[in-house]
Amino acid sequence: MPTNNWIRFLRNYGPIPTNDNMYDETIQRALARLKIQPIELPAQHLAWLVDNFRSDECLSIILTGTAGDGKTYHCRRVWLELGGTIEDWNGGDKIQRLSLGSRQLIVVKDLSELRSDESKPLIEQMAWDVADPSSPRVYLMAANHGQLLEKLKTAGSGKTTTALVEVVENLLVAGRSGNAAIKLDLRDLSRSAAAVMIDQVIDAVTQHPGWDGCGDCPALGQGTCPIRENRERLIGTNDDGLFRRRLGNLVEASEQNGGHFTIRQVLSLVTNVILGHPDAKDGLMACTDVAELASAGTAERASPYRNVFGGNLRPSRAEKTEPFRKLNLFGIGSETSNKVDNMLVYGADDPALEETYRTLVQSDQVYGETPAYKRAQQSYLEGDDPSSVARFLGLLRGQRQRLFFTITDELADSLELWDLTVFLYAGLYLETARALTEKRPLPRQVMPMLMRGLNRVFTGMLIQNQDELVLASSGSQSQSRTSPLLEEFVSVARRAGEEVALLSDGTGGMKLVVKLARDDPPPVTLQLSTTRFEFLGRVADGALPSSFSLECHEDLLAFKARLLSAVDRRRVLDGDQRSDGIVLKFIDLNADGRASSRSVTVRL
Repeated sequence: MPTNNWIRFLRNYGPIPTNDNMYDETIQRALARLKIQPIELPAQHLAWLVDNFRSDECLSIILTGTAGDGKTYHCRRVWLELGGTIEDWNGGDKIQRLSLGSRQLIVVKDLSELRSDESKPLIEQMAWDVADPSSPRVYLMAANHGQLLEKLKTAGSGKTTTALVEVVENLLVAGRSGNAAIKLDLRDLSRSAAAVMIDQVIDAVTQHPGWDGCGDCPALGQGTCPIRENRERLIGTNDDGLFRRRLGNLVEASEQNGGHFTIRQVLSLVTNVILGHPDAKDGLMACTDVAELASAGTAERASPYRNVFGGNLRPSRAEKTEPFRKLNLFGIGSETSNKVDNMLVYGADDPALEETYRTLVQSDQVYGETPAYKRAQQSYLEGDDPSSVARFLGLLRGQRQRLFFTITDELADSLELWDLTVFLYAGLYLETARALTEKRPLPRQVMPMLMRGLNRVFTGMLIQNQDELVLASSGSQSQSRTSPLLEEFVSVARRAGEEVALLSDGTGGMKLVVKLARDDPPPVTLQLSTTRFEFLGRVADGALPSSFSLECHEDLLAFKARLLSAVDRRRVLDGDQRSDGIVLKFIDLNADGRASSRSVTVRL
């Protein structure tokens, strides 16, 4: 059977044990050997970098981030855009030099690869050059987070080197150099939004001209090729891009929870979605596997919806592979709802579920109602084979995963799409975050839900107040979870300098900001991750799940402590000092569950 070199090359980007996808240099050699056109991956800083080095007032640039964020890729693209050759780049030198008219560009591919005797003189020279506006040298340096400051600090303690280290620290922490005399800037590629990047990577891979080599494949006339089928599903021709949008939603929700995806991980994920199959070598299909899998009747196990979570890999390997470890935290496949499972199990025979079953399961003959699924379903319902239960439950897990990516937007609410994950409120979180970024009105239920959740955490009572923040304490330094003493009601709507608001954090996430006065004390802020938002939503509904409770509860109690300190400061500034006694305000719950205060004065 003919083999498309493009498919052979693409496997290098997948989660293969040899880790060839770890190195830009390895990929370049494979491109040359197989005569494949390079994948044009997103390089969001490329235009800015090229414009900078062509400018008369150009800055030296440090590109930092974690391994796989595309630092070397950016450097190579800049090198080529400015007139360098790919032969020189692949020559093996760790430090490359390129003439830019009267100026010389020095490119450091990876600072961590330099020995101390190589990096020390380079950094010392760079420290002098960035402080000298007439220097004939400018720099483009790639360095991992962990190595950057370590290499800089061990280069020496001279005045210029110390100034360079201070500027880099300021750029890393505050985003500002703090020293205009030093001509240096820094870009942290780990802050790139993977939810945007994943769409660009999908386009770069699925639209690559290498796919033209599949045109004369004999497998096209012998049935469905799972590789081409998975590619078409990622392109989104037949579902208006629903699959890739939902995949982007998971990546975005994960990133807002601290699970950063590097461009290398995104590329590995997309490759695995297209080529994954548990029976293929390393779990990734090649052209030679297609006919064999078809004749064995196992082509359906190449489901891209399972491959998203590394279902084509051994569980131990999937758990150690970063993108799948992060995505499996959503529990998709294990989590479900009665509505979804009833439809999957009984939908073919239940008139009330038949139409939904036909739309979501029967219509997909490749990965939905396959002959294997139909047989297992029938055997499970008839109960004539004890082993059929385990077999059907395994297929049911794959169908839940498929449904998360295929339930239409029209059916998402009625089937409670996010009930298929452990984050029931992730959909609302993403909708709210986008509304904040786009400066649109927030979903109406968001602020009442957050206030109800916060108030229940702050008081330890099932109170219903949602138009004001109820700050309460236990009257001592004890670790009591119930706080019966009212310290303050804080209005959610803007009133007399008080306000509780949701604001965008500038990275696609959100923060809760509580203002107690127009000027002093300053606002108190809480970053809302996907998990904290989920926790508050669950508490607002009257539940305190143990899987979230400990860490989130402590975070929110620390937030309350900062709010109470701000209230105390406001009282001092307002001159609210009582000398005739202590007034204790106890929280009472009205019949409707709202909190009110009852004052008791203790005379001194």
